[in-house]
Amino acid sequence: TSLPNEIELAEARGVSRTAAREAMQKLQSLGMIEVRRRKGASVLPRSAWNLLDPAVLDVAVTYVADVEFFQALIEARLLIEPRAAELAAQRANDQDIERIETALISMGAQAEGTRGPGWHDADLSFHTSIIDATGNWVLRQLIVTIRAALAAGIRVTGQHAASPQESLRLYRSVYEAIRRRQAAEAHAAMTWL
Repeated sequence: TSLPNEIELAEARGVSRTAAREAMQKLQSLGMIEVRRRKGASVLPRSAWNLLDPAVLDVAVTYVADVEFFQALIEARLLIEPRAAELAAQRANDQDIERIETALISMGAQAEGTRGPGWHDADLSFHTSIIDATGNWVLRQLIVTIRAALAAGIRVTGQHAASPQESLRLYRSVYEAIRRRQAAEAHAAMTWL
């Protein structure tokens, strides 16, 4: 699809031409559009988009409707998270365990009958604390990218999750396996979660 030029875009949105140009440059840097001199801008296929950018992924989760997109998020989580739980059970120090527990307690405080507004943040904190507890510098460096995919995946799967109490039971089983240093059990519990 072709997009309006900067002047038309600025007028249509009530912004300056500079703001319209910066927006177009940002979209181009995210692989969402291609700008050609004298031909204008056009939207690129989703396969070109930088879907792991948090802003792009957030919008994609809201508007993309195909099953393959969401399946890819779930597959990525299944590749990363069970192994991360296993490594965390082997390597986590006391502070790591405490951060995981704090996130779990925060989820519990939000769960009273329904998932409260802070559930999503506590859920994300639980998962990223486990990834951080692996002690793997590559995973730690990738947490920003993983966090975007994880947040989107949690939002999607959370809509179809068990009751808050049942969910907490599953989260607690992951935490307890890590706390007790049971690597295989942590892997299995995270896979189930």
